[in-house]
Formats: sequence, structure tokens, C-alpha cells
Amino acid sequence: MPSVYLQTFGCQMNAADSNGLAHQAWSLGCTFTNQPDEADIIIVNTCAIREKAEMRVYGRLGALKPIKERRPHAKLLVAGCLAQKDRDIMRKKAPHVDALLGPREYNRFKALLGSWGVPTDAPPPQTDFAMPSLEDEPGHDGVAEFAHLRALVNITRGCEKFCTYCIVPYTRGPLESIDPAEIVSQVRREIRCGAKEITLLGQNVNSYLWEPESLDFAGLLLRIGEIEGLERLTFLTSHPKDFGPRVVDALAQLPNVEPRLHLPVQCGSDSVLRAMARLYTIDEYLDKIAYFRERLPRWALTTDLIVGYPTESEADFLKTLELVQRGTFEYAFIFAFSPRAGTPAATMEPQVPPEEKIRRLQAVNAAQLEVTRRFNESFLGETVRVLAQGPSKKDPANMAGKSGHNTTVIYPRDERTKFAPVVDVAIEQAFSWGMSGTMAAHLTA
Repeated sequence: MPSVYLQTFGCQMNAADSNGLAHQAWSLGCTFTNQPDEADIIIVNTCAIREKAEMRVYGRLGALKPIKERRPHAKLLVAGCLAQKDRDIMRKKAPHVDALLGPREYNRFKALLGSWGVPTDAPPPQTDFAMPSLEDEPGHDGVAEFAHLRALVNITRGCEKFCTYCIVPYTRGPLESIDPAEIVSQVRREIRCGAKEITLLGQNVNSYLWEPESLDFAGLLLRIGEIEGLERLTFLTSHPKDFGPRVVDALAQLPNVEPRLHLPVQCGSDSVLRAMARLYTIDEYLDKIAYFRERLPRWALTTDLIVGYPTESEADFLKTLELVQRGTFEYAFIFAFSPRAGTPAATMEPQVPPEEKIRRLQAVNAAQLEVTRRFNESFLGETVRVLAQGPSKKDPANMAGKSGHNTTVIYPRDERTKFAPVVDVAIEQAFSWGMSGTMAAHLTA
């Protein structure tokens, strides 16, 4: 049967899409390889969120061209956001590409494989589905034996918020909620394949609404939380505009939900939030997380922050810095604004000078690291349950994993731990990057 090489660039939604494409190929009897020059079908799932990601994709397509020349029977498919955004440009830049599929076109994938000679009437495979590597460099992730423990499941497609810095609504289209029966079926399939943690994905999961049943995101959480065998449930990402008490109350009812919430605030200034078209004020955001803190104490609140946004003054920046310094977030992903062609923010004035962006980035990052360190120190002397990721990249003598708060935890690698998917770790040291300790007990199931 044909062999498939799959490389994924970009976000977790792309990883989930790759999972779906791989499953479709597997259901037709295809096998997988980590070597593109051994594949009959080469799939590159692409990202268009930043210019750097685009450059990497085009560089990869250039590197694949000699393989196509040596093996003309091999087919090259480009999928994902860049395939949608650069549909016409890519045919000129990379004429050796055989087909393009945007994120809304994956229902055509099986038919495309059929046109390339893959039997579409093959009997169901007798082996379990195993997701191929999702790293930018397949075959070099080194933790394939643990990859199946975590699964990504899309619950929506597209977005209609049109934040002024974001290209996603233009590449993934309008919001579409996925049939809950399809979502539940995929979650059950992932659990059968060994997944212990399920992450529900959407550009804005809080916008989920399945109209035939009037099922909103809170209702979906409760439905999925009841699935037998589901040990850890989480989701990404939430837009503050649509986040409310119903979701918090649902989370408070679920014993298997992870104690973390990612709620991107982006900025501490109302004027910059208006420029971003974020649709809420800082006071509204803080009111929502006050209820969250009341109902779900000791959860980790994580966020995204952009500094140096067009129109951001020093006073605006200091509001973001103060928001971080007061300990609002346990963790934060902090970015200096980078203009994205095709978005309104790319032409906004005034733009913040590059050196000023870096200064602001460093100041906010330093403040957040201090808050994060204090949060991690609060676990000293406690035992936390850790989902293994594999040997530590910095020191293979240790294992690395993630706690329920999504904190990196390092612990010794030995005969008891090197194959254990779940480990209870007694925390002995805490840092801004994570925690370390020794095994208290371990589970092999």
C-alpha cells in the first residue's frame, strides 16, 4: 500500500488537522514513513500565522523538489492555512506541488487519494491507528512512545472575531461548530488508542454552539467529561468576550478536567484593546477571572500578551506591565508585535520602533517569570501527578512531563519511570521554567 510522509508546521489546530488527514489515509490502508524520499505521498500541512512560518514552508517545499524530480510518481500535497492563503502564488513558486487543500477542504482528501491510485474500497485496517510524528522535523522528536498519550480534537473551525492582528479568519473562514456526535466519537477513538489527555481545540471554543440541540460549550464540556476512560480534559483557546460563568460552573463539576485555563488578554490597555478589536475592556476581563478564581481556586490562569502593538504608548505598556506584576497570570506567552501582511494592524500608525518592542518584551517577560517562579514554589513538598513526555532534551538521564497545571516537571529516568506514562512526583525544587523532584509512585496503565 502507498506510504505517506506527513510534516506539520504551526499551531495545535494544524496538528489536530494532521491527525485527521493521517487517520483518513490510514483508514484506506496507507502506511507512514519519516523519510520523504521513501514516501509515495508527501503531505506538508502549513501555517500562515507569521511570515517566518511561511518562509520555512517555502524553504521546505524547495528542499522536497529534488525528491519529486528523482521519484516522479510521488505526489506532493500542501494543506493548511498557507495552501488557502497562497493558492495562486504557490502554483507559481512551487509548480512541483501536485495539489492544494485548505482547512475547509479536507473532506476531499480521500477522493484525492483515490485519484492518485489509493484503493478507496480497501477493507478496514487490522491494526490500531498510530499518529505519525508531528514535529517540524519528523523522526527527530525522540518521544514517539509517549505521543499517543495526548490527543487534539477540533470542536470548531474558523473564526469571526477579526482581531486586527490575526489572519486566521481569512485563511480558515467563518465559524463552524462540529457535530457533537463526531467530537464524542473522535474522543472515544483517541482513548481507545491510548490517549490519557484530550485537548479540545478551536480559535474560540466559547463560541461553540450546535444549534440542532442548542448545545453550547459548557454543555459540550459536561457531555465529553462523562466519557468512560477520559482521564484528563483541557481546551484551547478561549476568547474573553464569550467566556462566562456557565463555562466556569461546568468546569467546577468535572473531576477529570485539568486545573488550568488559557484566556488570552493580549494587552492591559483599553485603548490598545480597541485597536486590536478585542471586544472587551480590562475591567470586564478582570470581573470574569474574579468569578473563575472564586469557583476554581489554585487553578493556573495562562494568557497571551502582545507588546509594541501599533498605537501602544508608554502609558499603555505600563498598564500591561502592572497587570503582570500584580500576579494576574500564573504563566504567559509574550510576543513583540510582528506585522502580518493582509491584516489591518500591518498598516496602522504609529508603529512602535523595533528596539522599543524588545525593551517592553524583556520587561514584561522578567516580571512574569518572577510570578511564575512563586507559583511553582507553592508546590514544594507536594506530590503532583505528571503525564510523561519522554527523556529530558537537556539531560537524557532525566524524564520530563507535564503536571495538570501544564508545568514542566523533571524527574529521574530509571527502570521504573522510563516507560511509565503517568508518574507521581514529590516536588523538591521549583524554578521559573518548572519543577523537579523524585518519584513518589508510578502508574503503568
